[in-house]
Amino acid sequence: MVVNKKLGKGLSSLLGNKDISKINNSENKGLLLIPIEKILRDENQPRKIFDKEKIDELSQSIKKNGLIQPLIVIKKDLDNYLLVAGERRWRAAQSTDIKVLPALLLPDDLDKDEISLIENIQREDLKVSEEAKAYQRLIEKNNYTHETLSNIVGKSRSHITNLLRILELDKFFLDLLNKGKISMGHARALVGKTPNDFDDNLLKQIVNGKLSVRDLEKKKSKTIIQDPNLIHEEKNLSETIGFKTKITFNKKGKGNLKIFYENLEQYNFLINKLKN
Repeated sequence: MVVNKKLGKGLSSLLGNKDISKINNSENKGLLLIPIEKILRDENQPRKIFDKEKIDELSQSIKKNGLIQPLIVIKKDLDNYLLVAGERRWRAAQSTDIKVLPALLLPDDLDKDEISLIENIQREDLKVSEEAKAYQRLIEKNNYTHETLSNIVGKSRSHITNLLRILELDKFFLDLLNKGKISMGHARALVGKTPNDFDDNLLKQIVNGKLSVRDLEKKKSKTIIQDPNLIHEEKNLSETIGFKTKITFNKKGKGNLKIFYENLEQYNFLINKLKN
C-alpha cells in the first residue's frame, strides 16, 4: 500500500475508504483485534481535553452499533500497543462491554505524530493551543519548514505561522483564545502583552469581547511601543535570571525593565542574586 504523507489524508489513506466490515486479514494484514487493556494512550497526543458529553454519546453509539472504524496503533512493547489515532473511540469503548478493539498497525514509513494531528484536525476541532503545540512539536522533531508542514496537514502556511506565533501569548490571553472569548486577530495583537499592561477598564473590555481588533491595536499603540525583537529579548532574559521579565519603552526610547516575583521568598532570592 503506497501512502503519500504530503496529501494530508492520513486515515483515509490507511483505510482506503473501505468499510471495516469488509476488511479481513487477507485484504489487510495490519488489522488486529487487541484486548482493550493492552492499548495505551500516547502522552504526546495533541488533544488534551475531551468533551465528556460527546464521549458519552459516542459510547452509546458503540454499544448499539459496535466499533465501526478501527483504531490506529503502533507496537509499544511485547504486549502493549500505543494509540496513534482514535482516542475518542478508545475512551468511549471503555464504558461498554467490548473486550477487544479492531486496530490497524501504522506502516513504518508514516510518522505517528503527523497522523495523530491530521486525525484530530479532520474529526473535531482542536483547541487553538493544542493545535499550535502539535505543529511546534512536528517542526522541532522533523525540522519541517512551515510550507512543508502546510502540505502535510492540509492547512495554509499563514495559518500555521499565525498559530505558532500565539504560543508566545500570555497564559491569561491564551485561555481567552481557547475559550473563544477573543479572536485570532486579538491574540496576534496581544502577543508580548500581559494583563498588567492594561488598566482594569480596558482589560474588562477585552475579556468581554467589547473591543474590536482595530480598537485594540489603537489603544495598545498609545500606551506601549513594542519592538518586534523585545519578545525574544524578554524570553532570553527570563530564562537567564529565572524570573519573568517585561521590557517597555516609549517613543523617546525611555523605558523600564520589570522583574516579576510571586512571593517574599522569591523576592529575597532575587535581591541577593542582584547584589551578588
